[in-house]
Amino acid sequence: MVKNIEKKENRKMVLSRRDRIPEEQRREKRIRIAKRLCGMPCFAGASSILIYRHFRSEAETTLLMEQAWKTGKRVYCPRVEGKTMEFFLVRTWEDFEQGCFGIEEPKSECPAFEEDPQEQALVILPGAAFDRKRNRIGYGGGFYDRYLAEHPGLETAAVCFEEQIVEQIPAGPYDIRPRIIVTDQHCYE
Repeated sequence: MVKNIEKKENRKMVLSRRDRIPEEQRREKRIRIAKRLCGMPCFAGASSILIYRHFRSEAETTLLMEQAWKTGKRVYCPRVEGKTMEFFLVRTWEDFEQGCFGIEEPKSECPAFEEDPQEQALVILPGAAFDRKRNRIGYGGGFYDRYLAEHPGLETAAVCFEEQIVEQIPAGPYDIRPRIIVTDQHCYE
C-alpha cells in the first residue's frame, strides 16, 4: 500500500513539472527525442512500431509515427476496451477516432497487431515518471504492464522529457521496465 501512495505522489509531482514546460521548449524537446530514437538500432531495425498517441503535455509521437510511415514500417496504436488494450494498424491520420479517456485511437475496423517472431516489433511506452534504472510509473491503469506481460518477446523503449526522470521510483513485481528510455538529453539503458 505504501508503494501505491508513493507512486501517486510521484506521478502527481512529475506531471505537474511536465505541464510547466513552456510549449516552445516542449516542441524543441520533442524534436530532439524523435531524432535520437529514430537514429537508434531498435527503431531503425523494427518492421513494426507499436506506439501511443500523445495526450496533453506528453512527449509527442507524431514525428515518430511519420518517420515510421516514411521508412515503410507498420504503425500500430493502442485501443482500450475496459481493462484490455490491444494495438491496431494505422496507415494514415484518417484511421483515428476519439477514444477512451479522450485519446485518439484506431478505428474499430483497423487490423489488429499479430506478433510474428520472425519480425522485430518495437513498443514505445508512455509514462508519467521514470528513474535512471528504467523503472516506470504509468498513469495508473496498468495497461502496458499487462500487455507486455502477455507479449514478453517485444522490444521496448520509452520516451519522455528529462524533467520526468526522478531519483528513484518504487517498483513492484508487475511493473515492466522498458529496455531503454530516450529523453531530450539522454538515453538510459
